[in-house]
Amino acid sequence: MSKRLYVAYGSNLNVSQMAYRCPTAKLYGTGVIEDYALQFKGSPESAFATIAPKNGSSVPVAVWEIQPGDEKSLDRYEGYPSHYFKKNVAVQLDNGQEVNAMVYIMNLKMNFGMPSTHYYRTVHQGYMDCGLDTDVLAEALKDSTQKFYTSAVRFPSYQIRMNFPSNTSHDEYESEEEDYGEDYDEEEEMCCDDEEEELDESDPFYSSDGMQWRGM
Repeated sequence: MSKRLYVAYGSNLNVSQMAYRCPTAKLYGTGVIEDYALQFKGSPESAFATIAPKNGSSVPVAVWEIQPGDEKSLDRYEGYPSHYFKKNVAVQLDNGQEVNAMVYIMNLKMNFGMPSTHYYRTVHQGYMDCGLDTDVLAEALKDSTQKFYTSAVRFPSYQIRMNFPSNTSHDEYESEEEDYGEDYDEEEEMCCDDEEEELDESDPFYSSDGMQWRGM
């Protein structure tokens, strides 16, 4: 397998993160994917970025030139192929060039959710690193959060941790929570049981990406 172009729209916009995970990756350029929208989906309280088709919308992205070893690393962190699939998309680069590049897209059946503050900060820093419009990121968060709560109202059985059972007080609920401590890694806890190759927990960005679920 030769080098190829990879499209980042979430935490892999973050230059420091990519330098750690994909040391041979090189930033090829920035641009947009047309007729797609940025969304946050997955676990209710720890959602991740994805894109979905939407006419008239566009997603700001960075294009990386990656080597086979980089792609193997990305496959692990993205939970490919169980949680994200790959697709080739056209990217309109800021320099006027159009390229076809590989992008990871989350299973389209996943529900909307809210990203953790750590993950959102990582993505936001990536937008800053690549000179992208952070208003798009803020709008995606707003839209995904609204749809998440709308689903919670329409479908009460769609439980989230912040909704306490009607017969349980807030204090009682808190007493049942485990004291994870400040070093608790929410995504490490969510790792799939069938993951053959463990992720590198020494990665300082370990909790900012990857799609390892315990179920919804």
